[in-house]
Amino acid sequence: MARPNILLITTDQQRFDGLALNGNAILRTPNLDHLAARGVNFSRAYTTCPSCIAARRTILTGQLPATHGMVGYEDGVEFNPPFTLPGLLGRAGYQTQLIGKFHMYPQRKRFGFDNLVLSEQLEYRPDSRFFGQNDYADWLRRQGHSFNPQSTGLGANSWIARPWPHDEELHHTSWMAEEAIDFLTRRRDPSCPFFLHLSFWAPHPPLVPPQAYWNRYVNHPGLAPRIAEWAPKYESDCPGLAPDSFVGPFRAADIRDTIAGYYGMINHIDDRIAYVFSRLFEKGAARERDPLWIIFTSDHGEMLGDHHLYRKALPYEASAHVPFFIAAKNIDIAPQPSDAFASLEDILPTVCDIAGVDTPAGVDGRSLMPIVRGEASAVREQLHGEHSGGYANHFLLAGRHKYCWFAGSNEEQLFDLRSDPWELTDLSGRSTDVLADMRRRLAERLRGRTDYRYDIAELRPLNNQPPAALFDRKAKGYAG
Repeated sequence: MARPNILLITTDQQRFDGLALNGNAILRTPNLDHLAARGVNFSRAYTTCPSCIAARRTILTGQLPATHGMVGYEDGVEFNPPFTLPGLLGRAGYQTQLIGKFHMYPQRKRFGFDNLVLSEQLEYRPDSRFFGQNDYADWLRRQGHSFNPQSTGLGANSWIARPWPHDEELHHTSWMAEEAIDFLTRRRDPSCPFFLHLSFWAPHPPLVPPQAYWNRYVNHPGLAPRIAEWAPKYESDCPGLAPDSFVGPFRAADIRDTIAGYYGMINHIDDRIAYVFSRLFEKGAARERDPLWIIFTSDHGEMLGDHHLYRKALPYEASAHVPFFIAAKNIDIAPQPSDAFASLEDILPTVCDIAGVDTPAGVDGRSLMPIVRGEASAVREQLHGEHSGGYANHFLLAGRHKYCWFAGSNEEQLFDLRSDPWELTDLSGRSTDVLADMRRRLAERLRGRTDYRYDIAELRPLNNQPPAALFDRKAKGYAG
C-alpha cells in the first residue's frame, strides 16, 4: 500500500468545547464533528504549555516544554532543535508544506518544511521583527486592496468583538482555505505523499468573523460564561478595563459579544475546512481515492470570560484542555471516543507511526496509533502542564482529578473533573488524601528542576477561595 498523505489541522486558541461534538449546544461545527465521530475523538487532550510559541515548539518536536526549553511566552528566541516533524518526514520522502501560523523565530526559517506560506496573525505588524512577514497581507495588496487587516483597531488579545467589515472571501480564514486548495490541487508533487500543516490563526483574537457568522450567534440568549464558586463575587463590572485585560470583572454584554465573535470564527473555520475537503476529494479527480490521515487540534484554549478571566496561560480547562481527534479518508478505522490522556507531544510520534518513520530519541510524546488501531486504551497514567511568567502555574491530571499550583503564591486548587468538568468547586480544603497524592506526584515531576521551588510545607490550599495569584492584581489596580 502506498504511504498515506497526512494533514495536520491546527487552530489557535480553540478550547475543548469549541466543537459541538464536545458538548457545546450552541456552536455549530457539523463538518469537524462528522470527521471526529468517524475517527477517534480524544476527550482528555491537553496542551502542556497553554501558550502559542511553546505549544508550537512541542508540535514541531514532540517534546515537553521543559525539554525544548520554553515554558512560557517569549518572542524573538531562536530555536535550533535536533529534529523536527517536517524534517523527519522530508527525509523519508514526503513533500512538506505549512500554510498559516508558524510563530517561530526568525520568520521564514523553515525548520524542515519544503515551503512556508506564512501569516502569523490577522493583526498585521509590518515593522515588527517578529511578525513583519505576512503573506496574507501581501496577497491582499496583489488583489488591489489597500486596507490593513488590522483596520478594525482590535488587538491580538482583545476581548472586544465585531463583524469583519470586508467581503467574506477576503477574510484570513477564507484565504487559508484557498491556499490549501491551491497546494492540494495544483502545487503537489505527484510522485510522493504530502504532509500539510494547515495552521489557522482563528479563533485567536481579534474576534472578527464574517457578518453571516456574527449574525448567527450575536443574539443567542444562551451566551454566558461559567463562574466558579471560588471566583470573586464582584458587585459590579469594571469600566475602564484595558481591551486586552486578562482579569475582570467584565460587562455581561461585552462577554456575550466576545463569545458570539469566538463562535462565529470557529463556525467559519468549520465551513472552510469542508470546502477544502470538497475540492481535495472532488468526484472524478485522480486524487479522489488517495488515502489521507487527518489530525485536528489547537495549541491552547481561551478562558472566554469564565471565572472573570480571558485568554490562556492558565491551568484551567478552558485554557489547557483542547479538541483533538484523529480521522481518515479512504482508510478503514474503527470510530470510537477515547478518554485516554493525550497531548500535543503525541503528534510527532503519531505521525511518524503513520508514515513508517522511526521516532527519534529525545521525544517525550507517545504514538496514539495503538489506541486508534484498538491495541491499547491509554498511553500514559498522568499528564503534567505548566506556564511560567506573571501567573506561573503547574497542573497535574491523574484519574478523575486535577491539581493546580500557583508557583508565586504557593496556592493550590483541586478539582474532580468527572463530577465537575468546568472546575466550579475547589476541593483543596476537604479531599486531603487526594491532595496529598497529587502533591507527591507533582513533587516527583519537578524533581531536579531549578527554576521552581516546590516545598510542601509552604503550600496553601485555597479551599474554594479566589487565587490571589490572579485576582489580587485587580485590587492593586492591575488591568492587564
